[in-house]
Amino acid sequence: MVINLINKQIHRMIRDLHLDKTSGASELIEIALEIIKTQLNSIKDEHLDITDVMLELFQELLKVRPSMAPIINTLGYFLHDLESYTKKEFLIKYNAFPQWRERIKNDLLSSFRSFIDKYKGKSLNIMLISYSTTIIKCLKESKTNDSTFYILEARPLLEGRRTAEILSSDYETHLITDSSMGKFIKSVDIVLLGIDSILRDGSIINKIGSHPLACVAADNDKKVFAVGDSYKYNLKSHYGQEIIIEDKPIYEVYSKKIKKQLFHVHNYYFDITPSRYLNGIISDLGVLTIPEFLGQVVEVIPLEWFKSFL
Repeated sequence: MVINLINKQIHRMIRDLHLDKTSGASELIEIALEIIKTQLNSIKDEHLDITDVMLELFQELLKVRPSMAPIINTLGYFLHDLESYTKKEFLIKYNAFPQWRERIKNDLLSSFRSFIDKYKGKSLNIMLISYSTTIIKCLKESKTNDSTFYILEARPLLEGRRTAEILSSDYETHLITDSSMGKFIKSVDIVLLGIDSILRDGSIINKIGSHPLACVAADNDKKVFAVGDSYKYNLKSHYGQEIIIEDKPIYEVYSKKIKKQLFHVHNYYFDITPSRYLNGIISDLGVLTIPEFLGQVVEVIPLEWFKSFL
């Protein structure tokens, strides 16, 4: 029996995932899972070998978000220890995924609470950039009501406004422009950065502006911690592949028609913050220094499955 490979509905969903500009890593995982489930639902025979169609689907998902480690590791969750490639086997893994993911989230929350407890009794001023589902969830569930937040708006899409609107329900919140980070950094105790990917040298990919923020923090003796799950460790980087950060539509930065040949406009959503600017990573593995995290993550993340995608 021959099954159709990726159909038009799946291609539309993959295209929408590619065009999504505002969702965080956790939200993008949910979209990727919905695409996988839709593909599985289109297959009637649960005992049919669906190796080709699922590998093609996973290749397409990897192309859509090539630098986003959580999607890579979500695919790895499905592939790394499957005994057979049938719909039945994939559905077993799919149905077990929420419990696996919830355990990681709970471990991260426990680590974050342990980190925050070190500042107990202190009125803590924290600077954030852009929007991180992980950081917001940790803050909401840790209830550090004495904290004050300074949030960079994160151009060009201004996701920081969304963060400020959410946190201002519980905390004193200041929304500031990206370029004013230096003015406000002296009022800050710590900087928390979200994570889209962790590279093999401990550097992180996050919203553009994270790197200069970390530099400004270091220049003012402020500590910087990255917050994210261990599955944000990037296997492409682990195996020495180049991580490409794509240039996005220029109209988001400059809406006029460009008439001069020497005039160039650039629009990047992400940058790389070198590990030397990070005091540690708060993850499901604990509150760890960069070397500690790198030593532990390769023990818990399945690495071998990704070799066939290199």
